[in-house]
Amino acid sequence: MSLIQSIAGKINQMSGVLTQMQQEGSGEQLGGILQELGQLDAELRHAQVQITPETPEALRQDLVQCRMALHGMLGLVSNIRSDMAERYRQVLGDRKEDFERLDDQSQQNTDPGAYQFLQLFKGMDDVSRHIHQLDGAMMDAGYQLGRGPGEETAVYGDASPEDFTSGTATTDWS
Repeated sequence: MSLIQSIAGKINQMSGVLTQMQQEGSGEQLGGILQELGQLDAELRHAQVQITPETPEALRQDLVQCRMALHGMLGLVSNIRSDMAERYRQVLGDRKEDFERLDDQSQQNTDPGAYQFLQLFKGMDDVSRHIHQLDGAMMDAGYQLGRGPGEETAVYGDASPEDFTSGTATTDWS
């Protein structure tokens, strides 16, 4: 099993944990999810070092599968956010505005359930940020796989900065 396949398996496991968190309305495992995403980022960066233009096409397909799993996870995170927001509103009802004026400790003491839904809602933003970072790293790895032997690692492929400028400072916009 390749490192990328291992990463895909871990992404699928985390999706299961997120589903469980949504069903329970509990954020107890949120810290573990964030930590695991950070570890996956480190593993992916380690895998990128091993990628060469001669790396097999199968690895490219593994990266595609990982990205698809990440995008599925993003959909799940979005659903959890929506679900937690709805539960939060249902629990608080007309008290929502008053509740939101309280500091964190007072919110937790006043209505622990609503506070938990709010924290899980906010936590999904952190999860989403980590997923986007991983997705970007996977895009970089895919790009790295697509380069031919001896090609430079420019952001825009083999284009030089001069290819994007006209070489003059004037325009015909008058």
